[in-house]
Amino acid sequence: MKVTIISLDNWGFNSFIEEELRRQGVEVYHINFDAFKYKYPSKFHKSLNFIMKTFFDYNFKRVHLNNHLLKRFELLGKQDQILVIKGDNLSIKTIGIIREKYCDKLIGFFNDSFSRYPRMEKVQHAFDEVFSFEPVDAKRFGFKFISNYIYFPIASQKDHKPYVYDIFNISSIGKRFDALPKLRSYFENLNLKAKLIAFSGKPIKNKINGVEYINKKISIKEMLELVDVSKMILDLQRPKQDGLSFRVFEALGKQKKLVTTNASIVNYDFYHPNNILVIEIDKIQIPSTFLNAPYHEIDEAILNKYHISNWVKTVFNLN
Repeated sequence: MKVTIISLDNWGFNSFIEEELRRQGVEVYHINFDAFKYKYPSKFHKSLNFIMKTFFDYNFKRVHLNNHLLKRFELLGKQDQILVIKGDNLSIKTIGIIREKYCDKLIGFFNDSFSRYPRMEKVQHAFDEVFSFEPVDAKRFGFKFISNYIYFPIASQKDHKPYVYDIFNISSIGKRFDALPKLRSYFENLNLKAKLIAFSGKPIKNKINGVEYINKKISIKEMLELVDVSKMILDLQRPKQDGLSFRVFEALGKQKKLVTTNASIVNYDFYHPNNILVIEIDKIQIPSTFLNAPYHEIDEAILNKYHISNWVKTVFNLN
C-alpha cells in the first residue's frame, strides 16, 4: 500500500504517523508544509499580500504552497490513500485535483476546531472520509471522532525516573498564556516545584518570574525528558477547543498525573479522579487528596486504544 501524508508539521508530531505506517509495512511519503519556504519578490508584494488575504481571502503563500504540492504529486504519482491533516491551507480546487488524479481514497483529519480555524469547514466536504479530534465538530458534522495519540512506547509506574519537578508544562504563547501568572503563584504557595516553559518566535516584553522563555522550539525528545522527571503534567486548554492536546497523551502514556483546564476530559474512558484533576483558572484548587492519592493504573487495553499503532489502523483501515 502507498500512502502520502500532507500536513503542516511544525512541532513534529505528525512524523510519528509516518514512522508507524512504515513500521506496519506501508510505503509512505510525508509532504510537510513546514519545509516549504516562500520569499516575497519585494516589500511591495508582502504589503499587497496582507491586503489580499485580509480583504479578499487570497494569499500568495497559500497559492505557492498549493502549486508546489501538485508538482510533488506529479512526481509521486497515484497513491492508495492520502491523509490531509487540518487542510486549511489547501484550496477546494487543489483538493479536487488530488482526489481525482492522485488517490483512491482521500482522508481528512481535523486536529483543531472549526471555531479556531473556519477555513477547515470550507474544505470538509471534499474528502471521502473525515476524522476530527474535536467532539463538538464530530457530532455536528457526522465526522468519525478520533483523538490525538500516544506516540511513544507506553511506560509503566516502575519505569519512572526520580522526580526533579512536581509539575511541568510547555506551551506556545497565546491566549492560554494569561493563566500562567496565576498558576505560577499558586504552585509557589503550595511549595510545588514547577517547570514552566513558554515558546514565542517574537520578543517578549512583559516576562513572568518563574517562567522560562524560549524562542526556538525544543525537540520532542528533549520535551519527553522533562516529562520523565516530572511528577505531574499541566495541560492548558486552548480557547474554542475541547479536543485533547498531546500533553494529555504524554501524561497518559507515561502514566503521570495530569492537571488540566479542559473539562471535557472527564468524558474519556481513561479518566480517573486519582490521575486527572480539572481546574478553573479563576479559582485554582489542587487539593492534597489529589496530590497524595496513588496513581490508578489504567487498563492495558485502554492504553493501547490510544496508542499510535491503533490510530493508524483505524484511520487507514489496516488489518
